[in-house]
Amino acid sequence: MSGSPPARTSRTGSSARIGLFAAFASLGVTASFVPAVLPAAERAMSADLSTAVPVLFAGLLVGVLLSGPLLVRRPTRLTLILGSGLQALAIVVGAWAGSAPVFLAAAALAGLGFGLVEAAGSVAAKAASTGSATGLLSALMGTVAVCAALTPLVIAAGAGTGMLPVLSILCVVPLTTVVLLLGSGAARPGSAPSTPLTPSTPSRNLRALIPLLPFALALPLYVGVETVLSGWSAVIPERALTLDPSAAALGTTAFWALMAVGRFGAAALRRRDVRPLVILATGTLGAAALMTAAGLLIGSSPVWALAALAASVVLLAPSYGLILGLALDRLDPARSAAATGTLVACGAVGGTFVPTLILLIGRDPVASVTFVVSAALCALVPVLVALAVLTSTVVDSVDGGLASDAEVGSF
Repeated sequence: MSGSPPARTSRTGSSARIGLFAAFASLGVTASFVPAVLPAAERAMSADLSTAVPVLFAGLLVGVLLSGPLLVRRPTRLTLILGSGLQALAIVVGAWAGSAPVFLAAAALAGLGFGLVEAAGSVAAKAASTGSATGLLSALMGTVAVCAALTPLVIAAGAGTGMLPVLSILCVVPLTTVVLLLGSGAARPGSAPSTPLTPSTPSRNLRALIPLLPFALALPLYVGVETVLSGWSAVIPERALTLDPSAAALGTTAFWALMAVGRFGAAALRRRDVRPLVILATGTLGAAALMTAAGLLIGSSPVWALAALAASVVLLAPSYGLILGLALDRLDPARSAAATGTLVACGAVGGTFVPTLILLIGRDPVASVTFVVSAALCALVPVLVALAVLTSTVVDSVDGGLASDAEVGSF
């Protein structure tokens, strides 16, 4: 009898972990659904829906801002369930939308659910990690990439039949997350329920968050650059190679397939104990060099320029999980709940600001300046992260650290 509780706890933990991966799978579907469905939706509605992408990021920003109060007052699992449910609803509404305002509302709803799940999932990954959160986050981000790569293939099939409502079947992914997470909560009658994280005192929170400021600057730079490549993953090859618009979804699939390769590759390197900062610096600096080359080649040798961009996507892929994981490794679970929403919100701001800035400067996604400016911003990321790591190390040695070893595990 004495072995029963540990077995039940193990089954519960396994179910919750599967639910966490399902939640990130739903993020992949949502991340790819809106950009990939845009051409078919515009044709069906005879409307310009290009504003759907910034609307999506606006909803994401609201979601991550709401996640902070939710995570410190309610169980993390509840926020994951709420965000997944909103994503499922957004997919159904978007697939059945008959007008531009309804589709834009669906995009905003998708972003809201995405933001809630991304922030709550990052906190849950920190809690589920036995040491550093970077390894698990890299695997979870790889799951996002795989699902985002597969989604445009489904969209291409549905759009080809002229039956966009068929695409509402994609809501099965976030609904599966809801079912799994509800089951993980119901499966533990003999154990303590999932509880909200208790925030630390304001003075300790402020002291802990100051060294994270470089992370808060690095995240929007990275997310902005990624948004340039992902948001225009169909437009760039279409304009550079004069492709038929009907093949646009394959550009999105290629982008996310490359992201999956990079993210799972980083997870493998972490299992071999390669330091997160080494992976991040090598990847971002290499990607910056390749994007610079793409900017120089896009006019004369577009095929080689696209090849350079493809390689840069692989190198960039693990950056988000590594940056966020390194930041969360410097906090205990209570402060990570309060900080995650802020950090992810910073990333969402970059996803809106950087592409807008590039359009103001170059006015064309395939202009040389698009890739040169992206490369410059990308090169700043490892500098900021290295500064953050150095700052936290100095604080730890001089002032006793941001938290004790019991609070942050293997920090």
